[in-house]
Formats: sequence, structure tokens, C-alpha cells
Amino acid sequence: MPVICVFGDSTAWGAWDLDQGGWVNRLWLNYANGEEETYVYNLSVSGGTTETILERFESEAKVREADVIIFQSGGNDSAYDHESKDPLVASGQFADNLEKIISKAQSLTNKIIFMGFTNCLESQTKPVSWCNLCYDNQRIKEYNDIMKAVCLKYNLLFIDVFGILDDADFVDGLHPNASGHKKILEMVQKHLMII
Repeated sequence: MPVICVFGDSTAWGAWDLDQGGWVNRLWLNYANGEEETYVYNLSVSGGTTETILERFESEAKVREADVIIFQSGGNDSAYDHESKDPLVASGQFADNLEKIISKAQSLTNKIIFMGFTNCLESQTKPVSWCNLCYDNQRIKEYNDIMKAVCLKYNLLFIDVFGILDDADFVDGLHPNASGHKKILEMVQKHLMII
């Protein structure tokens, strides 16, 4: 039976989808209620970046014998300190991290998918209410474009979810609510059908 492992941040983890626990859990529920038996492991961590993914994904995917690995990142990497304006992960380091992740993932499976980060509501994310970090759409798109270019270089599938969420799809300007997670799931399912 196929095994899908997902590594990401709080959006992939499912924060604030109080109906079904996020797009990854919704994906698992769809498989659980379907004919094809598929295991979906959500190995995402709130606050995750490409650096935290790089530190741990290889052993976690290996022990679960992953057939498909999905990485959703970029949003927290692009987030920046309200005063210094320094990103959590500089854009050059972000690109380097992606290449290292790909190299390690290719030793485990040839079914590798990357997802960018969604848009945000800047009126609520500069800074966010729970810490001194800012998220803005220009930086998120910049990091998504870096990810897209790296995926093109390695001929990997990139799912672009930037811009699919409307104002009503957010809880706090950054995290999707149930309707937002449903939209993300629909994008993921379309792409899973072609791998």
C-alpha cells in the first residue's frame, strides 16, 4: 500500500481547521474512506522551515518507507523580523536547503512534490499578533518562485497554492480556516493524480 509523508509548517500541520484538522488530515480521510488503502503521515511542525525539515525528514521518511514525499515550506523561511527586516532563512540559504532536501529525498523515492506557501492578509501579518515576525505577499512569492525554479531544475512537481485563498479563508491572516484547507486539498489531489 502506498505511503505518503508530508513535511511542512503549521499550515501543513493543520492549524485552525477545526472541522477536519487541515488539508493533510483531509487527504488521509479521503483515502481512509476510499477503495485504495494509502497511509498518510503528517510529519509537519508548527514554525517549520526548510532548515527544520532538513534536520529530520530523512530518518522519519525512511522508517515509514515513504513512496511519496510532499514538502510544504517557504512561508516561515520568508518571514522577517519586524525591526531588523532579516528573514528567518535568507533566500540564498533557502535555495541551498531545497537542493539538499532534494538530494536526500531522491535516495528514498522518485515521487517528490514541493508546495509553495499561500498568500496572506498583510493587514494582519505585519507583524502577526503572536510574535514579532512579519509575513508579506511579495516575500512569500519570491520564495515560492525560488522553490519553483529549483523544482524545474530537478524536474520535480511543484504545486503553486499562492493566491488561491480569499480573505474569508483565513483565521488570523496567515493560517487557513476549514474552507482554506479544503481549497489546498483540492489542489494537492489534482497533482497526486498525475504522479
